[in-house]
Amino acid sequence: MTEKASEPKDWSLASREKRPSPLGSTLFVGLRAADAVLQYHLLRQGWAHDAISALNGSTVPTAAAGPSGLTPYGSIISALAVGASLKQGIWQTFVSEQEMKPAAAVAIAAFNTLFNTANTLLSAWAWSSVAPTHLPPSASVADTVLAAPALAVGVALFGVGVAAELGAEIQRMRFKARPRNKGKPYGGGLWAWATNVNYGGYTLWRAGYAMAAAGPVWGVLIGGVFFWDFKTRAVPVLDRYCEEKYGEDWVKIRQQTPYRILPFLY
Repeated sequence: MTEKASEPKDWSLASREKRPSPLGSTLFVGLRAADAVLQYHLLRQGWAHDAISALNGSTVPTAAAGPSGLTPYGSIISALAVGASLKQGIWQTFVSEQEMKPAAAVAIAAFNTLFNTANTLLSAWAWSSVAPTHLPPSASVADTVLAAPALAVGVALFGVGVAAELGAEIQRMRFKARPRNKGKPYGGGLWAWATNVNYGGYTLWRAGYAMAAAGPVWGVLIGGVFFWDFKTRAVPVLDRYCEEKYGEDWVKIRQQTPYRILPFLY
C-alpha cells in the first residue's frame, strides 16, 4: 500500500481530500435547496409554460388550487426535485468527509440544476410530458401515478436509486468510522453487489426522474449518458486510485465483487 495515492481528477473540481469545508458545504447545500424552490416555481408561477409557449409549444396544466398550488402531476415532479436536493444535502452535511471547495459546490449544483430544469420543462410540454390529462380535477397523486405507467416506473426507479446511493454511502461511512478499519477499503453491504454501487444508484434515480418527466425514451437517454460516463471515465479513474491507495486489499475486493456499477447489468 502506498503512502498516499494520487488524487483522481474530476470535471466538477471535487476533491477527495478529507478536511472540513464549511463555506463550500454551506454553498452547496444552499444552492441545492434553491434548486428545489426554482423547480417548484417554474411550475407554480407558470414560468415553464411561458418558456414553452414562447417557442410555440403546447403545455399541460401544472398549477392548481390547493395546498401546494400544483396539480397532482406537478406535485410529483416538484417532489422529485425536492428529493434529489434533500438526498444531496444529507450526503454533504452528514455523510461526506471530503472537502467541498466553493468552485466545486457551484459546478456540481449548476450541473444538477441544469438537468432538473430540463426535466421540469419537458414535464410541462404537452409533446413530451407523461401527465395523464384524462383524469378529473379531483384525482389524487396516487390516481395520477397509477394512470401513467411511465410515471409509476420513473418514481419507483427514483426511490430505489436514491435509497441505494445514500444507503451505500452511509454503510461505507459507518465502516470507515471504526478505528480498526482505518486505511481499509469497504466491500460489504450494498458494495458487495457492485464496486461503484453509489454510481449505479445515481444512474437509476436520474433515469427515473427523467422518465417521470418525459417518458421512457428520455429516461433511457439520461440514464445511458450517466452510465456511459461512469463506465468510461469515473470507474476506471477511481479503480486506479483505489488500487494505488489500498493495494492488494482493493484488488481482492474487485475480484470478489461481481459487478462494477449496476448489479446484474455491469
